[in-house]
Amino acid sequence: MKTEKELAIELGVDRKVLIKWRKEGIVSTSCWIKAGNTISYHAEGEHELRNVVQRALMVEELSDPLPVAKEPEEMEITGIPRNPRLILCGDRKVRVSLNKNFLIGMKVRARPSIDSESIWVMVGRCPRWRGRY
Repeated sequence: MKTEKELAIELGVDRKVLIKWRKEGIVSTSCWIKAGNTISYHAEGEHELRNVVQRALMVEELSDPLPVAKEPEEMEITGIPRNPRLILCGDRKVRVSLNKNFLIGMKVRARPSIDSESIWVMVGRCPRWRGRY
């Protein structure tokens, strides 16, 4: 007999998932015993859990691949808005950690963000001093 904690480590599944399966009845009640504060599984319960994990890992169809981030482009800063997390490079908005040390005319490298085409993400570090990298 193995405890629920040991099985979770052995199967590589979070223990909360095993608890959820046990409470939902996915694993039959004859396969485990509660002794004090621990839950222990019989050999057939362990086998049943392995089958459930195997079914959960099976993939019926493959989804589209994740989009690949484009190569960064070098752009010139044309404006610094009041929002401290943005800078303007032409008609593009570029997200930065803090815009207080940027000056108009500086060059930055940025790429489109994965979640939004309208806002770009700066690649590299922000300047440590005003106008200097």
